[in-house]
Amino acid sequence: MAGCLLAVIWLSLFFHCLYMHQYAEKSQQIEFKAQIVSLVSQNSDWISFDVRVMTELDQDTFFEALALNNVQRYYRLTWQKPEKIVVGQIWQFSAKLKGISSIQNQGGFNQQKHFISQHIIAKGRVKQAELLSYRVSARQQVIDALSPILAQFAQGDILQALIVGDKSALTTTRWQQLRQTGAGHLVAISGLHLSVVFGLFYGILIGLSRYVFCWQHLGKIQLAMIVAALFTFGYGYLSGFAIATQRALLMLFLLLIFSFMKQFSHHWDRLIYALFFVLLIDPFASLGAGLWLSFGALVIILLSVKANTIDQQSMLNADPVAYGIDAPAPSLTVRCIHNVKQVKHKVLQGLSVLWSIQWRLALLLGLLQGILFGGISPHSIWLNMLLVPWFSLVVIPLTMLSFCLWLVALCIMGLLGIDADSQQYFGLMMFHWANLSLEPFAWLLQLSDHLPLKQLILTEAELAGLLFFMLALMLLMFRGYVPYKRKMVYRILVGVLMLPIVMNKLMTDHTWLFSPSSSVGSAPWQLHVIDVAQGMALVLQQGQHGIIYDTGAAYGEFSYAQRAILPFLASKGISNIDYVVVSHDDNDHAGGLDVILAQFPQATLIADFLTSTSTLSGSARVVKACEGQFDWRGVHVNFIHHPLTASTNDNNRSCVVKLSDGQSTVLLTGDIEAPREQALLAAKVDIKADILLVPHHGSRTSSTSAFIDSVNPQLAIFTAGFSNQYGFPKADVVARYLQRGSKILQTGHEGQISISFTHEGYKVVTYRHQIAPFWYNRLFRFGESLKAE
Repeated sequence: MAGCLLAVIWLSLFFHCLYMHQYAEKSQQIEFKAQIVSLVSQNSDWISFDVRVMTELDQDTFFEALALNNVQRYYRLTWQKPEKIVVGQIWQFSAKLKGISSIQNQGGFNQQKHFISQHIIAKGRVKQAELLSYRVSARQQVIDALSPILAQFAQGDILQALIVGDKSALTTTRWQQLRQTGAGHLVAISGLHLSVVFGLFYGILIGLSRYVFCWQHLGKIQLAMIVAALFTFGYGYLSGFAIATQRALLMLFLLLIFSFMKQFSHHWDRLIYALFFVLLIDPFASLGAGLWLSFGALVIILLSVKANTIDQQSMLNADPVAYGIDAPAPSLTVRCIHNVKQVKHKVLQGLSVLWSIQWRLALLLGLLQGILFGGISPHSIWLNMLLVPWFSLVVIPLTMLSFCLWLVALCIMGLLGIDADSQQYFGLMMFHWANLSLEPFAWLLQLSDHLPLKQLILTEAELAGLLFFMLALMLLMFRGYVPYKRKMVYRILVGVLMLPIVMNKLMTDHTWLFSPSSSVGSAPWQLHVIDVAQGMALVLQQGQHGIIYDTGAAYGEFSYAQRAILPFLASKGISNIDYVVVSHDDNDHAGGLDVILAQFPQATLIADFLTSTSTLSGSARVVKACEGQFDWRGVHVNFIHHPLTASTNDNNRSCVVKLSDGQSTVLLTGDIEAPREQALLAAKVDIKADILLVPHHGSRTSSTSAFIDSVNPQLAIFTAGFSNQYGFPKADVVARYLQRGSKILQTGHEGQISISFTHEGYKVVTYRHQIAPFWYNRLFRFGESLKAE
């Protein structure tokens, strides 16, 4: 109880030290001094980077001064056409900042959770900046000298990621290959790399002390460990001390402390101590996948090698050849045979231990990655069984030795005044073998593009079943400790835990047993309003079938369809999109259409705008106009076709759709404005509905009083982003709906809004309050409350 209380208090204090000022919803322009710590992304016009805020000492309160001076706080900034940005520079920024609140949907990437784990408390856009100081660090000097050399190698991007932790040279294709093979962890400096580096230099130092200096004092082990730890710390410095690197270094230093204490401690004790100190230093580490993967790997390794280690030690300690006291010394041939047998036994035993570790790591970590990331790379199991030993025994040691030799030679050649061309030629020679060692890895990455089932996206039901399946596997690993009398109960428990994933598979493969009737009102269905920031996207779901209404916005290579809609469809198991309806041709409604049609080419497109003026880039086709009506899997879909013939406003041409299942009705209005609303009322169209998707995101140009009275909605949903630049929904528009007794929901505040319809009515759940009501999914604001205008 004391430990739990300490955890709650410590986590709360740490949180409030980071997020003290969380009152303002609108963006605020502030001035601050900060140091650039990492570059996130860059294109021709924009650059994204993280900065560490350098606090001033004149804080108002003691708590603020203590918090701001002892807890590092970061901002995620973007800058259009900036000056040269280099890690380590200190700038005086003037930027417009807002909170870290981001879109929240099932299946999608939780950006604000990621920001919290990285201690990022605000995001914004740079307006003005002035460079205050910049001192070229030793790391930056190494990167500047190393980059031109590695750029000439075919695998130079991977070498650069392995040596200095810079992954900016990795192309989009390379990243996709790393994801689909599950090999991304091999190019991200983590505990694996630091352990290999520590073991490499420790082995070299022990070998030198044994065969060169003939030093037999026991202190050589401690000295070798200290020097190897210093080399490993230097490697961490080169990698930029990323969060994962800091945790791995902490665990390594804890191991050294326990070794120097010369006090017995079980390996599980060391693991628990390491976890305690990691969470003590960074309580938010548990929000990142790195903590779960790294400690999960250690748990699997400890469970795998325990029995094998005991057997290995007993067999190695046993002398296979027994000699009497008076027996003559064995001949050279006998000793050679005996040594060969010992080496063979050690090799086979090592391979056995390696195999027992690798297959468990590949399988269990693959399942853990599926739960954390919502997908599994089937080929990652056998690929990692090949690649992890290859990287551990060949690639990382060869790369680090090449780098150390190059660095020493570079310093010597610099002192001797050797020209730059010779230095570069020597560098090419040094890294040739390291580049060659990565060729098999690159070949396997390219091979993965042609393999079937490159990536399996898991639904939420499958993830839940997978979690129980992992529990069953963990119980199987402890089956040797179960008394014989309880074996049967144990087997039944394991079988019950495996049932969910089996039943889910059977129901998925036999959906024809549960096919819905075509009659209206016979089958339950759902309407999901997707949070796509300032835009609109809806999904109608009936089992594995769906209809998409609007596709959110797209900006250059970024698309909310790719970011939010497709992951949501995968998480809900919606594999068949029958219709794609686009209300009108504005970017915030049709920006992701190309992405959706590329993913679901069989879907029927319904839209009124012309392809020559649309975002369809000419290759897509409009199959049906937005008119008429049809029945879709128990839902009646009615297109209300009453456009304004004289109107040139694209908003007023929006495709208005009314959905009904005989019990409940929903009205989808796109961006219609007051003239179109009046036209609908004049035509005496039945637009009364239980649920209304409010026109034009809550703009003052829409939602006239007469229109609201005619619809008379019980629930009014505003598809407007949190703290959007347009100020939607407008306060007076919201007041009109509240005065008529309508319940108000906004996607920017609630995240995804899901409505389930049955013969008894409908039920509404939202992402932030019902689906995932966790503290890190709350709305995060930034800055002091603004004064009323």
